[in-house]
Amino acid sequence: MKVITKLSVTRDVALVTLNKVPASVDFICKIFDRLDEEGINVDMISQSPLTGSYVSVSFTTGSEEMVKVAALANEISRDYPSVRPLISHNNVKLSLYGETMPEHHGIAAGVFRTLRGCGTDVLLITTSSVDISVLVSGANAEQCIAALKDEYEL
Repeated sequence: MKVITKLSVTRDVALVTLNKVPASVDFICKIFDRLDEEGINVDMISQSPLTGSYVSVSFTTGSEEMVKVAALANEISRDYPSVRPLISHNNVKLSLYGETMPEHHGIAAGVFRTLRGCGTDVLLITTSSVDISVLVSGANAEQCIAALKDEYEL
């Protein structure tokens, strides 16, 4: 029985990382409320563990939202000088799905081994009990897609 049964690909993804964000749910709520007010659809979200009184918050959105996201990031860093925004585009989200993933170990290790073989860096990772989503640079995406399809016979 195959553990990974599906690979979905989302192209033209922007990655936004806000470093040195005050570590309060109130502040993070303000960020995502502003994204909502601007009508920006957010996909992957990741927060680093607490470092002192700060965290880093990363999220993805479509590259077509770059202008609005950059304006919002600049607004946030102007109002809160500790916040350091980083934005990149032309990334690709690769999502591997398998309903029986919770019953197996080593899934993440296999995905990372496969991506290592492509010579790519993973820009962002999110997971659920039945999927692993990784964000990679568009420059390496086709090689990564082919390798994952080959590895998992998709």
